[in-house]
Amino acid sequence: MKTRRGFAAVAAIAAAALIFSGCALNADEPEPAGAEGGATLRIGTTTDVANFNPLGSLSKTDSWILNAMYPQLMRIDSSGQKVPELAEGYELEDDGATVIFTLRDDYEWTDGEPVTSEDVRFTAQAIIDNQLGNVAAKLTWVQSIETPDDHTVIFRLTEPYAPFAEGVGFWMRVVPAHLFGEVDDLAGFANDSNWVGAGAYVLDSMTRGQRYTMKANENYPYAPEGGAQVETVEYVVYPDVNTMLLALRNGDIDLMGNSVPASAVASLESDPNIEMAEVGALGFAHLTYNMQHPVLAEQPVRQALSMVVDTESIIATILQGDGEQMAGPIGPIFPGFDNPDVEPYAFDPDAARELLEEAGYADADGDGMFDELSFEILCDQSNANLSRVAEVVREDAAAAGINLSLACIERNTFLSRTKNGEYDIDLSQWGVFDNPMDQLRSTYLSSNPGGINYNLVQDAELDALINDAAVTIDQDEFAEKIQAIDEYVHDQALLTPLYVETFRFAYRGDRFEGFDPSPSDLLGMVTGYSLAQVRAL
Repeated sequence: MKTRRGFAAVAAIAAAALIFSGCALNADEPEPAGAEGGATLRIGTTTDVANFNPLGSLSKTDSWILNAMYPQLMRIDSSGQKVPELAEGYELEDDGATVIFTLRDDYEWTDGEPVTSEDVRFTAQAIIDNQLGNVAAKLTWVQSIETPDDHTVIFRLTEPYAPFAEGVGFWMRVVPAHLFGEVDDLAGFANDSNWVGAGAYVLDSMTRGQRYTMKANENYPYAPEGGAQVETVEYVVYPDVNTMLLALRNGDIDLMGNSVPASAVASLESDPNIEMAEVGALGFAHLTYNMQHPVLAEQPVRQALSMVVDTESIIATILQGDGEQMAGPIGPIFPGFDNPDVEPYAFDPDAARELLEEAGYADADGDGMFDELSFEILCDQSNANLSRVAEVVREDAAAAGINLSLACIERNTFLSRTKNGEYDIDLSQWGVFDNPMDQLRSTYLSSNPGGINYNLVQDAELDALINDAAVTIDQDEFAEKIQAIDEYVHDQALLTPLYVETFRFAYRGDRFEGFDPSPSDLLGMVTGYSLAQVRAL
């Protein structure tokens, strides 16, 4: 059977299948937006690039820059749908066990070499062979990759996996085979100089702790006729969001890459030079518990912790109402897959204390705190909302006899500690989940194929539930299995889901217009496609 599907149609089916330094960094005066030779757009960020290797990078600033440099087969548009980028489209054969991508013929690497099917094949095979990044999990079922011509890539799978085409299509950054093929150790490849890309912008120079300068790719196919008006994109590193906010007001930068904290929205709205764009989320905020911790490995402890989080109050006060509460790991962004019978743990510190006493925990010295229940919450200091959430949770947990300390630290250090399991409780925000199956496989399988099983959970029963759902073709049956996993993870309290946030991004409306934002704080205003559409005023 051969089925031709446009991206929009497949998106509907796949939905069923789913998923520093200081403030004086800008020593140079900013150039006028429409200066001769093309405009310069300055974007604030709070984090340096941790890894320039597009095959293995996960950090936010890394993604902003690398996604603009290296083409993906598909991108996510402003409505959250997958649309063509490097690929014109794809076909499914053999009931979905064969996926055929057809590539555009007008992509070119900035060294003059054409982008071909061999680049796609090489990239996918390298990820498989070296198990690189979260894309490796999405390529699990690949049996072979064929390139019958320069513009056709055929993935043959061991069995149908409905989210395959859109998961790989969006997440896999395609690299130049003629250059990366010369590297002996792709996993350890720094890729920190002599950059060659085929996306909208390509890195030209960088000074760590200060700025990253990108130049427009004149051959980017999705640039407006005549080319992108913004010739130079400059990421400027600030120590925190508050300093970045001041830089935006002063005109030192033109756009905040990070979303605006809810507490700053009103003041920015009153500034006549600043505009804000609102986008939805493709991820959610959460508390995740390290299952390798001997006490946090106990289910009653995790459940009690979930009972000391007053999410409704957090949304009302810290987010000022701009959030939606969650119950299990499957969020409302996947209607039909989140289990309607799963309710959030009720905020009840007294009941949490009783649960812990029933589990055998005691307050031997009578100081009001349980003797063995002392944990550290690790969080990213660049997320002002989550830093405030951490403080609220700490105070409420104390009422239940649980002692929490806070470690809100620089983002790359935070990510490193999280990845290495060097934490008790992780307070963070998932950026993009584009289908529920990939989400569950990446975050909960014991084998950790996507490298983001931050729970470090090893649960044979959960593995069996996920693996069974992954190969279920009937969509009604598939949805039931996803809902069952949603309930299982909620009952185990592997995490405390917090909220799905509405994001706001601020920019100098007196200088630029025409951004084409996408959902999530990971994409937001700074995708290569969006930046290429920007017009200087």
